[in-house]
Amino acid sequence: MQRGYDAEEPVLLEVAMQHTQPLFLMQRLDRGTSGVMFFSKLASINANLTRQFEGKRIRKRYVAICEGELGEKQTIDAPLIRIGPISFGVGDGGKRALTIVTPLRATPAGSLVAVDLLTGRTHQIRVHLAAIGHPLAGDWLYGQRNEVRPMLHARELSMTHPLTNEPLRVAAPVPDDFRETAAGRGIASRSEDIMTLCESG
Repeated sequence: MQRGYDAEEPVLLEVAMQHTQPLFLMQRLDRGTSGVMFFSKLASINANLTRQFEGKRIRKRYVAICEGELGEKQTIDAPLIRIGPISFGVGDGGKRALTIVTPLRATPAGSLVAVDLLTGRTHQIRVHLAAIGHPLAGDWLYGQRNEVRPMLHARELSMTHPLTNEPLRVAAPVPDDFRETAAGRGIASRSEDIMTLCESG
């Protein structure tokens, strides 16, 4: 959501505000992460949404391609601390961070994993995967710059609609560059539906 080094690079919030206002950003994604973004159009519902976040009633689910063969489900409960101007690491005294990683396909060339966040710390998925020896493919900060971007996709957000009190689920299809990376590494064929793999995982 933040502008990077390129002053001409668009910022999603600014683009969205060209179509509707007011608009309130309710979550963020790391630069390079694709997928579901969450905005509110009514100031009057923001307190309700904040309470849902605080009560862990908003569920965010991701799919990722990580390095190496990650074949067993992992529950990573490791606190995060700031270790540099833009980087974080696992360390005592940090904020609790809890991530569940479920392998969908594991190969020596990389693994396709579903990721569920139980807390929402900055760089949480990236740091936790790197900490267990399986950094995101393409993660220039915690791994290697070997893909066009870090291969992380926010595939789904589910919550209670603040006006209707009905369950709300929003999903974003996996983008082409993610599918191409999975196919290029022999993890999933171009014709496979990665979202379906996530549901069966």
